[in-house]
Amino acid sequence: MYKAALFDLDGTLTDSMNLSAQAFICTLRQHLQQEFTPEGIFAMFGPAEEEIFQHLDPEQAPDMMQTFLEFYRSRHQEYAQVYPGVIPMLTRLKEKMPLAVITGKGEKPALITIGELGLDGYFQHIITGSCVKRHKPDPEGILKVLDSLAVKPEQAFYLGDSPGDIETARGAGVTALAALWGASNQERLLKQKPDWSFANPEEFLAWIENMCPLP
Repeated sequence: MYKAALFDLDGTLTDSMNLSAQAFICTLRQHLQQEFTPEGIFAMFGPAEEEIFQHLDPEQAPDMMQTFLEFYRSRHQEYAQVYPGVIPMLTRLKEKMPLAVITGKGEKPALITIGELGLDGYFQHIITGSCVKRHKPDPEGILKVLDSLAVKPEQAFYLGDSPGDIETARGAGVTALAALWGASNQERLLKQKPDWSFANPEEFLAWIENMCPLP
């Protein structure tokens, strides 16, 4: 029986990848006078935003982070939403076990998204890219949560939308679940051979009801 439910954020619980991309595009245009496509931005993802800006231009990094956050916060409702079915899914799961988010997003944008989209209050732990020394696919974030909850790897699952999420789950020894509804490339995700994959949150919830009946 599972005793902890662990989730990625962008592309899994929230449709917010384009918000991050547009915030980066605006920021890099303003500070570096360079144009990027969303695909070019996504190729940089892995480290938290602060690290990406530090790599691009250490001198301007603090100002770029401020511009990024201003765009991210002010345009959030325009570009981001919770996937349909996620709120009922989290509400049901919380009745049975602790929930946690492990995301590569930095702490400030992650908390903005969780707050703006009404997800605060669901998670016992929120591990962001600002909280770890080694970002995904290193399993450090998942292992932190398992240690804090005193839960064994085989008693937890991690649900994510990218091949890196599956790799992260494998490295931590937890059940690797694929959220196909948010995947940018379902074929690449399925090639990682997740333990289970789901077309929508309702399908995932039906699976967990069967695997770990809720009261």
